[in-house]
Amino acid sequence: MQDWATFFFTGSSTLPAFMVLVNSEAIGLALIVFLGLLVTACLIGLRDPDCPARKASLRDMEERHKRNRK
Repeated sequence: MQDWATFFFTGSSTLPAFMVLVNSEAIGLALIVFLGLLVTACLIGLRDPDCPARKASLRDMEERHKRNRK
């Protein structure tokens, strides 16, 4: 899973730059592609079970359950 996230993060930085280099009028399209690839990379990274953000949210949820039981 981490390889896919790396692939999309790399693509989000290189593909828009290449698009603008080839055609300077494609800045709007490059921005849309950049945002799409960046959001996709973030979502794929969060899907990873070893993701630090996912582990933190699980710990937080467990702590809330413990506090609510008391």
